[in-house]
Amino acid sequence: MNETDSDEEKRLKEIATIAQALDEWEALLGRQFGPLSRPQRRIMRLLSGEQAVRVGDLAEKLGITTAGATRMLDKLEALHYATRARDQHNDQRQVYVTLTVTGQQALLDANAAFLAHVQSTLTVLNPAERTLLAQLLYAMNQRTSAEVPARENPAELD
Repeated sequence: MNETDSDEEKRLKEIATIAQALDEWEALLGRQFGPLSRPQRRIMRLLSGEQAVRVGDLAEKLGITTAGATRMLDKLEALHYATRARDQHNDQRQVYVTLTVTGQQALLDANAAFLAHVQSTLTVLNPAERTLLAQLLYAMNQRTSAEVPARENPAELD
């Protein structure tokens, strides 16, 4: 085995270790955040930044089919968290979704619960480790997603 093979094996082992740690952290965080499940919180976070979102665009952002997004929205609408409407002035085939006031409050509650879950899992790290983790996650998000809005760099928050 040459040095390149050894480097590749080391890189693959690092990736597997990171993947396992992320899976375990996700499991620690749980699937329910206040009134919302993880998938409900995700879809509502996408809706919260917009006035109205086309169901097809929402499905694309979620990486699911329009039918899958519709099923998720059926549940959110039954909970009075979201409403769907057609544009009366343009293409009436297009369905738009917005969060209700009740949905906005549910998302605020879910976000608070999510942050509490994250905070409780981070207590095992010292302040320097938490800062390093924040910096690494920030760098990864900035480099891998053009859709991540610009935020303050956690390294500058000291």
